Amino acid sequence: MKTRLAPAALAVFLVAALAPSALAVKRGEAKFIGGTITTIREDAEGPISLTNEKRLTFMPRGSETLEIPWDRVSQLEYGQKVTRRKTTALLSKSRRHYVTITYQDQEKVEQAVVLEFDHDDVRMVLASLKARTLQTIIFQDEEARKEMGGVVEKK
Repeated sequence: MKTRLAPAALAVFLVAALAPSALAVKRGEAKFIGGTITTIREDAEGPISLTNEKRLTFMPRGSETLEIPWDRVSQLEYGQKVTRRKTTALLSKSRRHYVTITYQDQEKVEQAVVLEFDHDDVRMVLASLKARTLQTIIFQDEEARKEMGGVVEKK
């Protein structure tokens, strides 16, 4: 005897399955998680440009633009967080990708920002940051290093 899912049950299943991707950072963008900067609200998202030869530019919607000169970056760190969400009849797993950038602002005060990136963008972001700043990427843990396939150097 075959069992069919009722339309309502199917709708709940699809919403639960797609929910984690709806919360993800969009490709080509970053999300401000936190840091020492007070002019950007937490969870502000927007486009990020890594192509300028002199600076990184993050343009979060509803907040001020952040520009970080490449030559003022003193440290880059990559980490991830694996989240598991239990929804009706479904266990989903996702990874969130975080990059911490430590730098000196115009007044030569040390600042730090934590940005979240899409899974498909994070390798390109790390490669660009490493090339532009000439800094070694520091990994928060062994799992983060494995995720990047050993492409960048370990702490």
